[in-house]
Amino acid sequence: MSRSAQVAVPGKAFREMAKERMKARHREEVRSLMLAASREIVLAEGVDALTIRRVAKAIGYCGGSIYSYFDSREAIAMELVHEGFERLGEFMARSQGVADPVERLRAIGRAYLAFASEEPAWFRLIFMNQAKLSDELMHEALERHGYRIYEFLVGVVRAMLDAHNLTSVDAEEVAQLCWSTLHGVASLRLTMPAFPFVDAETLMDRSTSAMLCRLGIEQPLEASRSEARA
Repeated sequence: MSRSAQVAVPGKAFREMAKERMKARHREEVRSLMLAASREIVLAEGVDALTIRRVAKAIGYCGGSIYSYFDSREAIAMELVHEGFERLGEFMARSQGVADPVERLRAIGRAYLAFASEEPAWFRLIFMNQAKLSDELMHEALERHGYRIYEFLVGVVRAMLDAHNLTSVDAEEVAQLCWSTLHGVASLRLTMPAFPFVDAETLMDRSTSAMLCRLGIEQPLEASRSEARA
C-alpha cells in the first residue's frame, strides 16, 4: 500500500469542525476591531460620541451587522467600562507592595490621582458618565470591578485601624471619606483645569494627615514641628 493511501482523508465532521473554528476566529477578530474603533471614539470624544453607525463606518461594516455582536451602543460602552476598571486596578496594584497600612493608604491615594492624571479619558468614562448608561449595566460593572477595588481600600483601612487598636471605628466610613476626598480632588482638576489648584498629592497628603490626626494615629502637623524644634 502506498504511503499516500495510508493517510486518512478528513471526513465531513472534521471539515465542519474546522469551518466552525474559522468562523469563531473571524467573529472574535471582528469583535476586537469594533471594540478598538469604539475605544478610539470614546477616549477621544467621550461616550456621547459613540454610535453604532460610527463604529460600523470605522471598520467598513454596515450598521445592522454590528447588532449581531453587540445589542446596543451601551453594551459596547460597558465593555470599555470593564477595561477602564481593569486599568484602574493596575494603578491600584502599585500600592500592594507597601507593608505599613498607613503608608499603603497614602500609596492608594497617589495611585488614584495618577490614574486620573495619566488616564483622564478612562477616568471620565468609568466615573463621570454613569447617568448616560443604564443602571443595570453600571451595576454589573460595579459588581465585577468597582466593589472589588473598593473592598481593597476598605481592607487597607481596616488593617490600619486594627494596628492602632481602633476596632470600634467604622472602616467603611473612613474608606468612603478617603475616597470622596480623592475623587473630589481628581474630578475638580479634570473639570476645572485652568483653576490654580495646589498640587494634587499635597492636597491628598494634607487631608489624609488631618484624618489620621482626628483618629489619633498621627499628631497634628504643628505639634510635630514644635516637638522637632524642641
